Amino acid sequence: MTDVTMTAGRLRSWGTANVVLAALLALVVAAVVAVGVGGNKVLPWTTSAKSQVDGYGQVQDAARGAMQAFLNVDYRHMDDDIAAVKAASTGTFAKQYAGSSVELKAAAEQAHSVSSGTIAQVGVNSVDGDTAKVLVVANVVVTNMTTASRKATATCPHAGAQCDDYRFAVTLTRTDAGWKMSNLVGVS
Repeated sequence: MTDVTMTAGRLRSWGTANVVLAALLALVVAAVVAVGVGGNKVLPWTTSAKSQVDGYGQVQDAARGAMQAFLNVDYRHMDDDIAAVKAASTGTFAKQYAGSSVELKAAAEQAHSVSSGTIAQVGVNSVDGDTAKVLVVANVVVTNMTTASRKATATCPHAGAQCDDYRFAVTLTRTDAGWKMSNLVGVS
């Protein structure tokens, strides 16, 4: 082979390499621009993880809302409080709650009970199809006729109230209207 033939062959291989490198560079630039505009959700390998995280977020939000409704009780507007819990519930829990709501309303009104819950933590234990298991940590401040004489303490800084911390195992079921609380168990 002559020097000219070898040089021409090298130039052709460098030309091919440059075209491949230019194409790869264009793909990288396009990916960077796409991520810059659309966020990491445009990357195909993050879609499944993102949808799983979004699903966990929906479960956490539903559990937080249902538990907030369950823990917040005010004898002055029990019908609204009961309706909020019923709207956030389904299945066994909805039936049990509906069955005891008349007694709950009567007891709250008689004792002038006001319960205010704060959801401290919501942890998703599992999501399997249409069922999610969640752990909820809540702080509750209760006032009623029997707590009126209580003084504020280090563990309960609210005078005239009782402070309690609770942990709950909550089961949620996916319905056409979203995730709803279908079971609730206190955890010690």
